[in-house]
Amino acid sequence: MRWLFLFLLILLTGCIRPADPVWTTLPTADQLLTRMASDSGQYLSLDGAAGVSLQSGDKYYSTQQFLLLEKPNRLRADVLTGFGQLVLQMTSDGDVLSVLLNTSVPGRFLRGPASYENIVRFSRVPLKVEDLLKLLLYDPPVTAYQHSSVEMSADALMLVLSGSDQRQELLFDRQLQLIGCRYYSGGKKYLSVDYQKFSEKDQFPYTIEIAMPLEQTRVKMKFSELRVNGGIDIAQFSLEKPVNIPLETLP
Repeated sequence: MRWLFLFLLILLTGCIRPADPVWTTLPTADQLLTRMASDSGQYLSLDGAAGVSLQSGDKYYSTQQFLLLEKPNRLRADVLTGFGQLVLQMTSDGDVLSVLLNTSVPGRFLRGPASYENIVRFSRVPLKVEDLLKLLLYDPPVTAYQHSSVEMSADALMLVLSGSDQRQELLFDRQLQLIGCRYYSGGKKYLSVDYQKFSEKDQFPYTIEIAMPLEQTRVKMKFSELRVNGGIDIAQFSLEKPVNIPLETLP
């Protein structure tokens, strides 16, 4: 019985989450930025499956996507409906964008420059691809600033960076892990990102939500499978034209 009691005591103790730190002195801005750079700068690529919901204006889309992302500007998205039907394939190697649309018979195949306008046409997320990949690879850009301050709320630490008419708020949990960012210009919030459900294995967030209020756009990704920093064959970031579909040239 004594050994059983000790075993149960050890088991219960191991299941107790460590208490959140009690701050007597707030971390400095430099400490938080250093911690952020250490955590977020380590992710260079991603190979995963995710449920994706997208609100664009008054339109709502819900899809299952298989994603390949590699900094600074390589991406691939294979997009399926909730019934498993492939509706879109989009690849960019940083220079050339290729798109296969499978929403009609026959389908359409388009190819052209991997420009901002071309990528947004199909992604429906109005962000430069380099910025989008940074946000999705847990590496949100830090804007230029002249002033910094650290504030504490009930459940988070907030690092505020400001300069001219720009303001950025970086949110950290009580373990100093980055959980969100807010970007403002002229007092108006134009971009926010939230990170949730971090993997115990590699500390990568399995839920990512990006909102752009001025464009009435919101996208939420919930990863079910995920591999970070694995080697991705560069050939995966291009598509071959199907023999039975004519080529349409993007501007």
